[in-house]
Amino acid sequence: MKTSSNRIFRVFGICCRGPWFLAASLALLAGCATPFPDPDPAKQFADGLTAEELFARAMAAHGGDLREYDGDLNQSTDGEWGRMVQRVQPLVADGGYRGQGEERYRPADGLYAVHYTGPEGTKTVVRQRDDIRVYYNGERSDDEDRIRATAMTTDAGKLFHYGPTFVKHRAISMTRLEDRREDGVDYRRVLATIQPGFGKADEDQVVMWIHPETDRLYRVHITLTGFEPTRNAHVDTTFLDYEDVGPYTLPSRFEERVLGPIRLFVHEWWVTGRDQDRGWTDDDVRGPEFTGAAARPAGE
Repeated sequence: MKTSSNRIFRVFGICCRGPWFLAASLALLAGCATPFPDPDPAKQFADGLTAEELFARAMAAHGGDLREYDGDLNQSTDGEWGRMVQRVQPLVADGGYRGQGEERYRPADGLYAVHYTGPEGTKTVVRQRDDIRVYYNGERSDDEDRIRATAMTTDAGKLFHYGPTFVKHRAISMTRLEDRREDGVDYRRVLATIQPGFGKADEDQVVMWIHPETDRLYRVHITLTGFEPTRNAHVDTTFLDYEDVGPYTLPSRFEERVLGPIRLFVHEWWVTGRDQDRGWTDDDVRGPEFTGAAARPAGE
């Protein structure tokens, strides 16, 4: 067992030393890691709905395609990181910097900026198409590992916070998976292959859990192939609450877990304030600080 567990931890990019490794090993032994789901092409569904039809219903339930919105969306967030994930994936969690967040998003052209404040200082990320800028305590980073990890987590954040629109514009295929029952609800599931994937990945996969009554996303389960230490990992994020934001319905409370190759709690966070249509400019959000119309905290 020692050889097997050490191999799994090496695959996940974890050094198998130190007192915390015992705790991680116990977590691994406490429950088998969840494999990433594979579709069964022969599976038939009583409701007769295809993956594409289920996805269209989910898009409608969230208010439609955000890229058709010509304004800006702004939110403040706060949250708590699991201790273990900060040890095993410090660049991915970046918990010393990713504490409270101020987020500015212009869906029509994809300009997405986040300014974080944590116990070790500030981190600002500006992401648009293939371009990314990352600042720590006001200094632009040229560390390729930090940039790759940040590109991946920033793209994942767009999916978590803004829902099906992220998948719509990257999906090259969709397949329906068998339903999965949880807490008395039979969630419909759609597997999408997206290109590009998260961050600098060529391709990733997303499993969307869709509520059978509301058609909203309940959970997304994703691969993370764009950063070497997470290439064999997959995680899920569950949406614990929603609220209306103009014509859209967006999640407001989240819980993230690693499911493979080990299982552990990652992050719980929530939206603390929202507003929209400030009319900030590119220069207001391009870092390292938000200025002009982007400066004040969301919701104030």
